[in-house]
Amino acid sequence: MKYIFKLLIFFLSATLLGQNNLLDTSTWTEGTGGVSGFSQYGWGSPNTNTRENDTDPYGQLSLIWKAKADSTTTSDGGWNTDYHTIDPSKKYRLTVWTKKINSLNGISYFGFSALDASGNDASNKLDDTFASNPYFAASILSIPTLNEWYLFVAYVHPYTYGSTTNEGQLYKADGTLVSTVAVNDFKFASTAVEIRHRVYLRETNPPEEEFFYAPTIYEVNGQEPTIQELLTGGNSSGPGETVWNLNGSGIHYMEGNVGIGITDPGTWKLAVNGKIRATEIKVETGWADYVFEKGYKLPSLEEVEKHILEKGHLINIPSAEEVEANGIELGEMNRLLLEKIEEQMLYLLQLEKRVKELESKP
Repeated sequence: MKYIFKLLIFFLSATLLGQNNLLDTSTWTEGTGGVSGFSQYGWGSPNTNTRENDTDPYGQLSLIWKAKADSTTTSDGGWNTDYHTIDPSKKYRLTVWTKKINSLNGISYFGFSALDASGNDASNKLDDTFASNPYFAASILSIPTLNEWYLFVAYVHPYTYGSTTNEGQLYKADGTLVSTVAVNDFKFASTAVEIRHRVYLRETNPPEEEFFYAPTIYEVNGQEPTIQELLTGGNSSGPGETVWNLNGSGIHYMEGNVGIGITDPGTWKLAVNGKIRATEIKVETGWADYVFEKGYKLPSLEEVEKHILEKGHLINIPSAEEVEANGIELGEMNRLLLEKIEEQMLYLLQLEKRVKELESKP
């Protein structure tokens, strides 16, 4: 049985575990300007924001958002995402991968916005003073080295949070903490109802460029990916080494089996503990036309009746107890159901002949 669920595999490789990332980067396509869920930041030319295939932090080819300085329009690059519903009594973690090329000029901004139900700003600093324009990091020093990927990790705490200690960090791709860069935390106002993610490159002099990749917003509840998983892409071997492989626009995995919502997929290539929704599933299996071949032993109706009375189910069809214990194999069950349909057709043809014989008798 072959299952082709590219979207599920992409989701698994990107989000890795449990809960969903509030940000959906599957809308990213090659091109300029903004895309659904991600409005380009800056004014003037859309060329200050492009999405191109390039090497991601894990050494794979992926769509990368590239913010480019533009001296003609004095424009910035980056994004503001759509707003997403949150609970201000919960803690949220925001992350993004970033890399600078060409020069370290320009200010790197990583922040968020929180609003109340009336559209007013609803975020505070950890000391409970109002934060009208909250940035976790906003400095030329935010990115220490050219041509290296860094992972920003920052937190927005519940409005009841009482500490002034920042938990946010900047990590190199190998997991090393960058202690020279401060990442500030914030907290929600009690009236906050929604949040958005935002990153910018503030620079007007080319050839300054900053790359952004894999932004996330997760509620911190134990179901979110760990920092280690974000750093390695779920692979303990580390950045740049992954079992996921690209083939054109497809992604595949050859090393073993995949489980979603289950820790041990067993011998199944894809094991899902939950519902699967799809517009089409193709199953490659045997078919039941052997029923119409010469030499097929069609059970008599007396044999069928006897089997039903003794076993409580049709011949060759699993019992309710067996299905409850073992489930069903979709391809095999479709074959068996067709077998019963074709047998019924033979019974009807036999009956038709018998009726005609009786009608022909005087």
